[in-house]
Amino acid sequence: MLANGCFRSPASDDRGITTYKVVVSIIFGLLGFILNFHTINFPFPPYTATVLIGLLFPMLITLAWGWRYGLLAAIAGGCQSMWWIWGPSNGYATPFVVIPFTLWIAWHGFFADLRRRRNNPEWWLSAYAIEVPFRILSTINLYTLSRWAITFNPPPWSWAAEAASTIPLQFSTFVVIKQFVVAYIILLLVDVLLNLGFTRKFLRLTEKTNQMKTSYVISASLLFGVLFWVLDSVIGSLIFYAERSFLDMLALDIPPYVLYVRTAFILACLAGGLVASGVLRKQQEGERALEEPEEQLRSVLDNATIHIWAFDGERYLHLSKEWYRYTGHDPAMPRTIDRWIEAVHPDDQDATAKTWYEALHSKATYDDNFRLKGVKGEYRLFHSHAVPIYSENGNFQHYQGYNIDITEQKEAEAKLAQTVADLLRSNEELEQFAYVASHDLQEPLRMVTSYMQLLKRRYEDELDSDANDFIGFAVDGASRMQTLIQDLLIYSRVGTRGKPFKTTNCEDVLKQVLMNLEVAIKESDAVITHNPLPTVAADASQLAQLFQNLIGNAIKFKGEDAPRVYIAAEQKDDEWEFSVADNGLGIDPEFFKRIFVIFQRLHGRDEYSGTGIGLAVCRKIVERHGGRMWVESEPGQGATFYFTLPTRFFHKKSSENCPSGGADDIGLRREDEV
Repeated sequence: MLANGCFRSPASDDRGITTYKVVVSIIFGLLGFILNFHTINFPFPPYTATVLIGLLFPMLITLAWGWRYGLLAAIAGGCQSMWWIWGPSNGYATPFVVIPFTLWIAWHGFFADLRRRRNNPEWWLSAYAIEVPFRILSTINLYTLSRWAITFNPPPWSWAAEAASTIPLQFSTFVVIKQFVVAYIILLLVDVLLNLGFTRKFLRLTEKTNQMKTSYVISASLLFGVLFWVLDSVIGSLIFYAERSFLDMLALDIPPYVLYVRTAFILACLAGGLVASGVLRKQQEGERALEEPEEQLRSVLDNATIHIWAFDGERYLHLSKEWYRYTGHDPAMPRTIDRWIEAVHPDDQDATAKTWYEALHSKATYDDNFRLKGVKGEYRLFHSHAVPIYSENGNFQHYQGYNIDITEQKEAEAKLAQTVADLLRSNEELEQFAYVASHDLQEPLRMVTSYMQLLKRRYEDELDSDANDFIGFAVDGASRMQTLIQDLLIYSRVGTRGKPFKTTNCEDVLKQVLMNLEVAIKESDAVITHNPLPTVAADASQLAQLFQNLIGNAIKFKGEDAPRVYIAAEQKDDEWEFSVADNGLGIDPEFFKRIFVIFQRLHGRDEYSGTGIGLAVCRKIVERHGGRMWVESEPGQGATFYFTLPTRFFHKKSSENCPSGGADDIGLRREDEV
């Protein structure tokens, strides 16, 4: 936000940063241009190594901001100064010196961008490593193209009349070595500058880990090198070069050998400082990488609603803040086991202490539930769990554990258990009521039907046609009522009169069902086929009723062609998936749920007989066996009914998930695998 309360847009911020980088790049290029007129010369008779220290500036920009800004700085100063300084003496060789320098800047800038994108780049992407392939290419250029270009000298323009037309091979070797050394000196100096805090702040770079200590290390290394330069000047003027003054030895007239030694020493100091700062930074980053997760974990644990603790057998090594918040204990008080026992409900103290000391003496895992007193005097139920921690040598160190409030959980479990018990009792009562009601209603209906039929036989000739019709309607209604009651009785008996589960061969069950349906199969020319069926734990009579209802429906609701029914079974994980497919009328998907509801019909009584209870009975049988049932169909395309049966059941005393009447633990398999 600006001072006047307006907000600055991100786009304007980006434009401002870009402008800043462009201006700084140009200024640094011009500074390099100026410094290149003040060369540093190192005599190596018969040659002199000229170092353009101004090359430092464009390289600093390119390693900081990438090749675009580095190239801008080079064009603004570095390249022009090389043309100006070297042009008259090199003639046609000048392009072969200036162009490689420009490519050198772009080369390092490209990899600088790549290092930023990769965040933690590999060692071979460092500036020192990627310098090697460029030096190889530069050396090839110096030994070939540059030497060849000099043979065209002097150029036709007068200002290059003194350009040499030949160059000794040893001079080319000297230039190769000089460029190699100078390149790494420039990279070292830039690396030093980029590790200084004020440089990174000026260039708007992110600060590195422990930036201040890094700056101190590098500054101390540089100061040590300068101090060596000064002391060497004092000692040289007093002992080794008495004819020269201190100022001569300091800067005005330094013997070549002394200059080399001092320069090498300063560079070595800078390199050592750079390595030391890098090691220090890596160490600090490693420590911070370890400390940050620890701090985050400590913060999470201290603010969690569970009590985290560590106990070494005599005292608590650690108690989380939540413990003190809940109990109201003073953290300054001794953290002994007695303080913990005091917070436990008096009725739970003996059992809790016994459980704890048994685990402590045997170094076993500790698990217990007890009530803890809160700061307001209320008691809540907690579950405590702890495991022993051992050293690398196998020596016991301490217990690490936690206490978690399970009051609401236990209350919810109790309510759920009560709800389940109420539902089970309600279901049993409803099933019993349905059974009793359907059983007791049959006798009055039989009497009504019998007397109505007797009335019709005796007085049929004396009554008119309307009276006979009325008697017929009454008899028919009573018969249908009796059928509905019988079906309701069948439905209720699925849950109340089911037999215990036993090992049941589905092949045998299907054979019995086909015998029961033999007449219907022959009359409709139905063809019933199946693949090998498994052995399951089931109520054989109910499994037969299930198959008979499904196959009977397939025959009843046939299409224009003779019925074709195919029964299959496939094992999927821990259950068998059965399917009964037919080629009948099919079912509209909107009725998939309705067909499994008791007394729900999709057709009129004149079209198809029945009460609409068959599929409801099928689903109830499947659910009693611990399975699921569904249908897939399209009108006119037949229907496929699916149901599942578990591959294994356990005795109801050892498994809450076993259906009523469940079998003992039976290993089940397909009959064809025996």
